[in-house]
Amino acid sequence: MPWQNNARVAICIGTFKRQELLRELLVGIARLTFRKVQPSQIQIVVVDNDELASAKEICGTVSVPWPIKYVVEPRRGITYVRNRAIAEAGSADFVAFIDDDEVPSVHWLNELLSIQAEFSADVVSGPVLPRYAPNVPDWVRNGGFFDKPVSVTGTTRRASTNNVLIGTHVFRRIGGFDDAFALSGAEDAHFFLRVWHAGYKIVWSRGAVVFEAVSAERGTVAWLLRREYQTGNGWVFCEASVDNRLRSWLFRFSKAWGHIVIGSVNAVWRSVLLDGTALVRSLQRVSLGVGMLAALAGHRFLAYQDASAKQLRTLTSVTGRP
Repeated sequence: MPWQNNARVAICIGTFKRQELLRELLVGIARLTFRKVQPSQIQIVVVDNDELASAKEICGTVSVPWPIKYVVEPRRGITYVRNRAIAEAGSADFVAFIDDDEVPSVHWLNELLSIQAEFSADVVSGPVLPRYAPNVPDWVRNGGFFDKPVSVTGTTRRASTNNVLIGTHVFRRIGGFDDAFALSGAEDAHFFLRVWHAGYKIVWSRGAVVFEAVSAERGTVAWLLRREYQTGNGWVFCEASVDNRLRSWLFRFSKAWGHIVIGSVNAVWRSVLLDGTALVRSLQRVSLGVGMLAALAGHRFLAYQDASAKQLRTLTSVTGRP
């Protein structure tokens, strides 16, 4: 007998020129089942950041048991997309964010809602597991470069927007995503840092699993190092928005150099040992520190500035600080 949750939920998806991946996502959403809770209303909100409305046809042809609300957000940037999704969610009690390159497990939303009810949580997040394209190199698969930490259900931790349920009362108090991060990413790290400091309860649901597509393009050393640079750069701007005192600046400066020095020493050692996987991890740490230093110098890395560029998703799990 399902728990009578009776929640109104908006499943929110931002998309940009990923028609086939979006199709897979919508098909996955159509397969969702509910064992523990029974939402009173589900609506799917798709916000297309392509002014040419390239995702419209997909939203009109995939059969799902709930209505799809399709809108175009012409302003380039992920924060505009997310904030538009929140606005389009209307009177929903909860917003569930999932990325357009992911597919949910059949119990995904059921688990998010049931854990929210069980722990009276304001925010619930869950695991994002990689699903590799056939041509992704073995060293990437075996090296765990796309593995993220998994916690015990009910554990208090931070979240990210690639798999999360948020009570809409949170937005009414602290607002939405900061447009300063529109073209740089890390908008979710910044948002959930504010949620955390506002005292809201964020918990983990181990059963709310989604699967993220990892293409061969991502399975390269250059992409992995660029991701770490973006992570370090974005996180410093997140922290600085909350605490920009000189003491905090000096702490972040020291931490950045710590990553660079330790990563460089380890890189040399791993080169001697011919340990390629560990070498890449060491170089990632160096890149993370360099990104932090660049941010401390005032440089914001705008990963999404070129509208024609293929998107680089920030895969940082904000369960801890760089």
